[in-house]
Amino acid sequence: MSTWLSTCSDSLPDNDDYRCKVLKVCRTTAASLSLIGCLLALIVIIVYKKFRFITQRLVMYLLCPCTFMALFSLYNIAGDTRACAAKGFFRNFFGLSQNNWIICINVHLLTVLIMQRRYRHLEKIYHAVVWGGSFLITLIPLFGDHYGSAGIWCWIQGKTHYENVLRVVCYYMWLLLMVFGGALIYVFIIYKVMQRVNSYEGTYSPEAEQSKQQYKKSIRPLLFYPLLNVLLASIPIANRIHNWAHPDHPNFGLSVAHSITSPLFGFVNACLFLLNKDTLDQLRPTNFWRALCIWSKTTFTFGRSSADTKEKNLDYTMKDQMQQGSETEDPGVGEDGTSANME
Repeated sequence: MSTWLSTCSDSLPDNDDYRCKVLKVCRTTAASLSLIGCLLALIVIIVYKKFRFITQRLVMYLLCPCTFMALFSLYNIAGDTRACAAKGFFRNFFGLSQNNWIICINVHLLTVLIMQRRYRHLEKIYHAVVWGGSFLITLIPLFGDHYGSAGIWCWIQGKTHYENVLRVVCYYMWLLLMVFGGALIYVFIIYKVMQRVNSYEGTYSPEAEQSKQQYKKSIRPLLFYPLLNVLLASIPIANRIHNWAHPDHPNFGLSVAHSITSPLFGFVNACLFLLNKDTLDQLRPTNFWRALCIWSKTTFTFGRSSADTKEKNLDYTMKDQMQQGSETEDPGVGEDGTSANME
């Protein structure tokens, strides 16, 4: 049975139903915010060379699929069913990738922050699992031509029971793993961090005090990640469950919430990165312009490099962060990537 939601598909010409217009405006607005936020965060990471640190590289890897998810949410292909199928393929691939990168960040925090281990090969495994695994899973609905119109999205069609199973296997199973598995890991990390901070009570030691402050800084962002990801992911899951239970009666309110929250993951992750004291200071026009000039000189200078420029670049990008206890380094991990002495 055809419903008003099925007429809102990107693969169909635009109609005059106000509900379709509301959903598409919400989706476009949320995707625009995500695209702007992700690009700004990526620029900051590149200009200030934050990618020297594994934690910042993981954030950069996460922001890349979030950026493409925002782009595909903005791309309008009304009336073209083949383009809609291609868009559905890439949306599933990059959606899986961003979920899997969050899982990898959880695993990294667990191994480095708590277990105080550094495995040099882990980063390569992350890439293989995220990009390779996401690609292989995304290939499954191609057999049988199951990508196409899915309400206001171009994704796996939900016309049959098998396609609903594909949605679970190829996306929502991994989304649930990211949300609930990540939340459990974060709770364990926060418990261990608080336990370690409390263990520093007693005789004053400069080294112990410095480690204590670093651990305190690590608690705040850890508290927000699981909460925001659960809130964002719960709405699309609730809407899909409602549509499975009542396929002929889509809920307009849930559809609006879904169209806002689904493209908003990039914006939220970008805000978690940008809303940091040190990063906000780096975004001040004078500081950012100076860093951008230094970065452009060192990046686009071919041949013989200037020693003075290198020295200024190192001094500006690193000195303030080291003095202020910047969070660009792994808590408990030395600048060279080895585990610091936490005793």
